[in-house]
Amino acid sequence: MSDLHVEIVTPRKVAWKGTATDVQAPGELGEFGVLPRHIPFLTVLQPGIVKVRGPSGVLRFQVGAGFAEAGPDRVVLLVDSCDEIK
Repeated sequence: MSDLHVEIVTPRKVAWKGTATDVQAPGELGEFGVLPRHIPFLTVLQPGIVKVRGPSGVLRFQVGAGFAEAGPDRVVLLVDSCDEIK
């Protein structure tokens, strides 16, 4: 299985950029997940926790409202705010 290229972008900066094996995010209708080879997908994001699973484990981010665009090899989250949860 290949990796996803992931970007979490706020109005001020690219908050995080890297590769992941899967991403989970809080969508308008509930939490959703994206794996490599996902069909093209666009949705509204609710404020909540985004989980990015990568080579170094799971990273968690508290994000504000925004939008998510997913495709076969990438996920872009455009959000109001983003803070990594340590």
